[in-house]
Amino acid sequence: MALRDELVQLTKDLVAIPSVSEDAAGRTAVIDFIAQFCEQLPGVCVSRHESGGFPSLVAAFDDQPAKALVLNAHVDVVPGRPEQFQPFEQDGRIYGRGSQDMKGAAAAMLLVLKAVAEGGQRPNAAWQFVTDEEIGGDNGVGHLLRNGYTADFFIAGEPTDLTIVNRAKGILWVTVQQAGNPAHGSRPWDGSNPIIPVAQGVSRLLERYPVPDSAVWRTTITPAALHSGDAHNRVPVDASLKLDIRRVPDDDPDAILQFVQASFPDATIEAGHCGSTLATSPEHPEVLKLVDAASAVLGQQPAFRDEHFGSDARFYSEVGTAAVCFGPAGSGLHSHEEWVSVDSLEQFYQVLRRLVAQY
Repeated sequence: MALRDELVQLTKDLVAIPSVSEDAAGRTAVIDFIAQFCEQLPGVCVSRHESGGFPSLVAAFDDQPAKALVLNAHVDVVPGRPEQFQPFEQDGRIYGRGSQDMKGAAAAMLLVLKAVAEGGQRPNAAWQFVTDEEIGGDNGVGHLLRNGYTADFFIAGEPTDLTIVNRAKGILWVTVQQAGNPAHGSRPWDGSNPIIPVAQGVSRLLERYPVPDSAVWRTTITPAALHSGDAHNRVPVDASLKLDIRRVPDDDPDAILQFVQASFPDATIEAGHCGSTLATSPEHPEVLKLVDAASAVLGQQPAFRDEHFGSDARFYSEVGTAAVCFGPAGSGLHSHEEWVSVDSLEQFYQVLRRLVAQY
């Protein structure tokens, strides 16, 4: 079968598995499929792992966890319409949930592994497949890294339109709990309305972190949800505000939290999920290997760019490993019309083949 046909078929096979992050059966099914694929390849060692009910898999040419190069794909997806798990190809695109994010890249990585194995090569590289990236990654890549699966260079095949993402924002999810004193809505002076100090605090936040008109490289704070009260005619008992904070590497998370507390001086501040930033120099020697491989395939140097959402690459960046995101082109991320370009999958495959040959 021609490479293009293999890429299309394997991507469709993966997309057809409804491996939504919260679905235990789907998570297991997609890792079972990948395990079966890898176990048929000559010389490939397959290691399965599980943390918190989330399975993951590492394929390599020996059983040593530390590797020079790690190629990573998450094969969990966000929920989709039933028809999105019935993938199809049209006009050079593969449509379906996870086609762009990131089962197309996973398929290309698996076919690189197949080519390397059948060619008798034994690179100092590993292929990681995890099932919890969409909900934080701690039980997938985080678990593997804590258990010795280190690397000199880590590549997450996130959809980047064949550019290299070497910087990405960190995440802080914060909940503000503001107490009030209930009273009849017609007599607000008899109570203390918690919505008012919450509104004042939001105004302070947005003075310091205003909503940008376009994509800019600075920290943003998004008021994401507000809940207070259950009646039209009562001063509410309390108010709860959720904040989605995306910070650039130069901004200290503790300083941000201190400012949030100062903005809501009488509230309780609860810091929930905290994801680190991605920050890798474009001049790092390992990154330059990727640049050389991509330049040879694309006919020009790939561009570097920043990203506003996080990925599993941050876990490796946090411990000082050179880590980037690099993946195929597509559109419709998390939408009803998600697709990946077959041409870009072929290019992505060829770049990885050249890169792996250097290890």
